[in-house]
Amino acid sequence: MSERIDTETPMWGKVTSLALQNSPAHGLRLWDLPEFIRAFAEVKHAAAHANRTMGLLDDTRASAIADAAVDVARGGLLRQFPLRVVATGGGTATNMNVNEVLAARAGRHLPADVSLDIHPNDHVNRSQSSNDAYPTAVKILLSRQALDVAAALRDLAGSFRRQAERHDGLRRLGRTAWQDAVMVSVSDMHEAHATAADRFAAQFEAAAQTLHVVPLGGTVLGTGVGAPDGFTQSVVEQLAGITGLPLTPSACPADAFAHADGYATLADIAARCAAILAKQCEDLRILSSGPNGGLSEIKLPTLQPGSSIMPGKVNPVVPTMVIQASFSIRAAATAVGMAVVVGEPDINPNTPAVVASLSPALTELAAVIPVFIDKCVDGIAWNRERLAALAARPFDSLITEAEEAGYDVVADSTVS
Repeated sequence: MSERIDTETPMWGKVTSLALQNSPAHGLRLWDLPEFIRAFAEVKHAAAHANRTMGLLDDTRASAIADAAVDVARGGLLRQFPLRVVATGGGTATNMNVNEVLAARAGRHLPADVSLDIHPNDHVNRSQSSNDAYPTAVKILLSRQALDVAAALRDLAGSFRRQAERHDGLRRLGRTAWQDAVMVSVSDMHEAHATAADRFAAQFEAAAQTLHVVPLGGTVLGTGVGAPDGFTQSVVEQLAGITGLPLTPSACPADAFAHADGYATLADIAARCAAILAKQCEDLRILSSGPNGGLSEIKLPTLQPGSSIMPGKVNPVVPTMVIQASFSIRAAATAVGMAVVVGEPDINPNTPAVVASLSPALTELAAVIPVFIDKCVDGIAWNRERLAALAARPFDSLITEAEEAGYDVVADSTVS
């Protein structure tokens, strides 16, 4: 829960003000992504500790910056981050928004009898560049979101498996090309849904692991200029402790700065996962179609009226919601892929576009899955009478007959 702090007076400085002047007045704002601001504050917190350890910051300033970073990470200063996520330039304006707010807030943490200046560049940004601080914060943000989605998918797999156990032994008429085929197991169908959810959970977990390799300490273009020897290891160790994530430095800083394919990998997983979730929801909509003119093999929970004019009509509202959510998630992957391609020889400056597309997409995915579980999957009820009626003449026996009499003979007798 965020801590309430009075923030009516702007604490940002000239760079943030200029970026506000030069950017559109509307759009996704940093304050709309509190977990991104938290991650950025954690980066600055770690840097303050590392700079103190390396003798680059005095104890008083380092402690004040660290305390200010904790304030920001707790969410109490959200309104001090008014920039668009996609602001002017790359991530420099965002990095400076954080630096300026932390410098101003840190001044309030200084002892009353101490008169020291805390400068956004000289102190808060010491041994860092927007080149390394920004993507590090992004990787922390997206790795946490990826793990949140993975956890939701594990829960979804559990829900489908409970349905599989509940309907063990129940069979339904399978279909190919929408024509009758052979009898299939209801449990197998639910187990297939669970297996897919688990598979995507594992992919999200693996993607998060790749994002735990961070470029912090590489400063400008991975050169490390402006940071002392040993800073990279020190600051990443500090950041791992603060975030609780198993972060490690990039083995090849030049690669880390030039290539952003890890974001595209995560976006692709999200898109494919959203597509399969949409397909599963469409399965449920088809099987629950009716109640008189459709298959009516399953009944989904009755949640709300499905029509403003047809009394008593009930629609599969949750599956429909998940399907529609999948559109923006899949579109986000296209935007991320474009951002990854359009880089420069030494750096990819498009990370803000990645954040603006991928972070909301992952938020959406993590939000709809629990509702899908609670309001739909957990309440699936199979219509046993309808299943029995549809199972009157499957193709199972005809396949057996064809093994003895031949395909053509059985086919001719069936047609006649």
